[in-house]
Amino acid sequence: MGRSFVHSGQRRGRCLSRFRGRPLLRTLAQLCVVLILLFVAAGPAGASPSPSPAPTLETSASASPAVVATTDPGAKVFAENCSGCHGTRGEGGFGPPLASAGFASLVAPMVEEGGILMPAFGDQLSDAQIQGVAGYVAAYIADPEARTAVVADGGEIYRLYCAGCHSTTGRGGALPRGRNAPDISQYPAAEALAAMILGRGNMPAFAGNTLDVRQQAAVGLYVGVLVDPPSPGGRGLGYLGPVTEGAVSAIALLILIFLAVWLAWKSRTAPP
Repeated sequence: MGRSFVHSGQRRGRCLSRFRGRPLLRTLAQLCVVLILLFVAAGPAGASPSPSPAPTLETSASASPAVVATTDPGAKVFAENCSGCHGTRGEGGFGPPLASAGFASLVAPMVEEGGILMPAFGDQLSDAQIQGVAGYVAAYIADPEARTAVVADGGEIYRLYCAGCHSTTGRGGALPRGRNAPDISQYPAAEALAAMILGRGNMPAFAGNTLDVRQQAAVGLYVGVLVDPPSPGGRGLGYLGPVTEGAVSAIALLILIFLAVWLAWKSRTAPP
């Protein structure tokens, strides 16, 4: 009896010790899990926060050309082919400054066809490169004020300062001493910007003192309309103005009158 009682007591003690040890182990395990989660959430010691994404061209319109050159392919084309004359930032030099070139539609034809002293790059650059450098100049080189220009304002300025020599249609006109103003519809619209900035022949320079960059860009946009004008009413007849249209209308009216008289005369002389 005594021995069995002792053995049973030992067994009960072992069971109680095991039972009492389980909550302690469970608590230690939970503490380890919490420490591991905190370590993972905090990250390794001394680690710096993840860097913010670099600004793209759309979000950093004010970035300098040196910064944009690493991401914009047009910047490389500009640096290799244009900066030698127009300056690395479009400030001008041998060529005119590009502050008023606020629209790619103005820059691209000038790059492709050339004008004044600028050579044509249409054979040297692909269409994608021409469009790329035109977009780069308009977005990052030109003055932001130039991008706010509108065609309607350019029409008013053109009629005030330019139509007296180049005519309202841009087809040129007679000047004193046997000279003639050129037909500006034969040249890229951006050449009008260069002429306004540099002056050309008898034409004074209008940039700066007379017209600001926004007004220059507006005139360039309007000249682009004169170069390729819309024809909502049919053929433009050379866009030489109402005199040409009136002459053609008078000739057409005389032909109709002749046909009407001829048909009436034939009916009167016909046998009954």
